[in-house]
Amino acid sequence: MIILVGGEKGGSGKSCLAQNIAVYLRTEKSSSVLIVDCDPQRTTSDWIQERNASEGLAPINCVQLYGKIRNDLLSLRQHYDYVVIDCGGQDNLALRSSMAVADHILIPLRPKRRDLKTVPHMEDLLATCKMVNPKMNAAFVVTQCPSLPSLASRILEAKEVCRSFEIPVLNSVTYSRNIYDDSEESGKSVVESEPTGKAAIEIRSIFDELVARSKEEKGHGPVQSQTIHAVS
Repeated sequence: MIILVGGEKGGSGKSCLAQNIAVYLRTEKSSSVLIVDCDPQRTTSDWIQERNASEGLAPINCVQLYGKIRNDLLSLRQHYDYVVIDCGGQDNLALRSSMAVADHILIPLRPKRRDLKTVPHMEDLLATCKMVNPKMNAAFVVTQCPSLPSLASRILEAKEVCRSFEIPVLNSVTYSRNIYDDSEESGKSVVESEPTGKAAIEIRSIFDELVARSKEEKGHGPVQSQTIHAVS
């Protein structure tokens, strides 16, 4: 299965999501996982090096691919349970090639105007790629949300912008938490640093809801997803 975490806006937490989802699948789902780093900044590649040099952490393989990578991804999918792709924040050949073969596409957006301005273009891009990959399951996820209850309206407004373009948006979100950065610096994920913590719950909820959407669309019946409410 190919899971793409990508989008046009940089700084929305794509690498963070890709890394944490990969560890969740590797450690809690006991799956074989490969991370494909398509970002020239090498954020995930550097994180993998730190991780694989640490004792006691489940190793995860990582490769760097750029440009027209469709055939490479199709080949890699045969050797792993999950291929998790971390694409940089721009519309490029790697993003479009990944969208052409991905089973699930997760597009992070912060509840900020400059992020939401990318939604119309992402709608066009998804529509184009869906012509060659009609079975793709794509959804937006709102990330790095403010935790103050008084700012909860920003999250709701961001979701409404996505829905106005008839693009699915997950109920699950991530909040701005220090543990995401702290875990990354040590090559860990939040599901390892604090397995029962709020950030770990967010990661599990995002992945499970994304997959549940696909099952529901295929006629397997509605699946209850977990909504994360604003908390400190």
